[in-house]
Amino acid sequence: MATVPLAALSLYPATPEQVHESRMRHSSHWRKNLSIENYLLRDQVLEKLDHAKDNKLVTWVLAPRADPTTLDFMCSCETYRRFAVIASPSDPEGTKQVTGYGIASVFTPPEKRKKGYAQHMMRLLHWVLAPRSALPPFPEAWGAPPDVPAELGVQNAQFSVLYSDVGKEFYRACGPTAEPGYGWLTRGAIESSWYAAKAPAGAPSGSTAPHIWLSEDDAKHVWSLDVPLMNTDLAKAAASTSHVAFSFLPHKGVGAFVVRRTMLFKEDRSHVLPFDTWGVLLLPNSVVGMDDAFADPDKQPTYATWTLDSLHESERLLVVTRLRASKETLLAVLKLVVQFARRENISKIEIWGLEEELQAAAREVGWETVDRTEHFSAFKWYGKENEDDLLWMFNEKHAVAYILDDCATQPSGGYSTRPANCIPCFYQGPTLPHIHHSY
Repeated sequence: MATVPLAALSLYPATPEQVHESRMRHSSHWRKNLSIENYLLRDQVLEKLDHAKDNKLVTWVLAPRADPTTLDFMCSCETYRRFAVIASPSDPEGTKQVTGYGIASVFTPPEKRKKGYAQHMMRLLHWVLAPRSALPPFPEAWGAPPDVPAELGVQNAQFSVLYSDVGKEFYRACGPTAEPGYGWLTRGAIESSWYAAKAPAGAPSGSTAPHIWLSEDDAKHVWSLDVPLMNTDLAKAAASTSHVAFSFLPHKGVGAFVVRRTMLFKEDRSHVLPFDTWGVLLLPNSVVGMDDAFADPDKQPTYATWTLDSLHESERLLVVTRLRASKETLLAVLKLVVQFARRENISKIEIWGLEEELQAAAREVGWETVDRTEHFSAFKWYGKENEDDLLWMFNEKHAVAYILDDCATQPSGGYSTRPANCIPCFYQGPTLPHIHHSY
């Protein structure tokens, strides 16, 4: 099949028919144990939830300018518009609400791979997410920039985020110009893990701290209670480090999404969740409710929420989506997380982005902290600040849209760790240096 010149292509919001085609294409890779029918049904259920409705979720297609609604488009991806916050050391007002985006579901069909289409789609994505004032001149060789309908509510990004399973360099190379670079920069890709196979058999000794197990609705409520504290933490971090701190927040459906996408389907196609419990909150001895645990400004509330990683079929993997703990309370909440994991026959627990002082405490009870070899968290900043002057906080599982683990996004060449039977589609240029740049 002949390669279509890049200038003859542009990025378009998908029609309903193109959305369906996009989901059909990537169902073969991401549906795992779900039937195609239930995979599509899950997306239909999810797109009606808070994290996606009101145009927060947009599917994009790279298609010919001459036929933008064709079902024979080159590749596709999804973006999730989200509330985010930033804190600047020069701003005495504390935090400021901004718009951030999560990027997901990058997919190129096999017959269109190795032609540079997906790379070009990712470069054009900056031009639909960010304000034009934050970007350099549009490359003439690409034709006209994408025409974005105002009703989508985009072109307002302060930053965008993705999680890559194809190494650190490919998405870094996908910047807003034809020159490789200035794309998404990997930052904070660490995990702290507990393995059932390495842990002593039997229940942990000693009593547990007073606590309450959290239902899905409880977890949503706790996240909403935590948001003011997260804002305070960002402002303090910005002031103490002289960096601009930024983060997504777990409320307004963001944290709930990674719970809901674990849904399973019955024979009648109704859906259920694999757990009734999605977190645990420590309770001070003198109080009995969730709100009380957050009521005392002099005491740090402690809680953990989690999800089941549905991408893993060979083992049951629990990932903590949000953790608030101090050195004094960490072991107590970890003990309860492990208790739940044993009850549910979990083989591994992961915590992403655990603070260094908490890593040391967790290590004392058998947790291991390493750099991740997959799921690389990466961001693109659209402000004037230098990348070295930015602090990504709360880089945890609650913020993940999807992991970009599709073999259709594997570069041609040697750096990817994906299986050998994945079909490469992207051009791989030279390894890029750490780039300091802002527009």
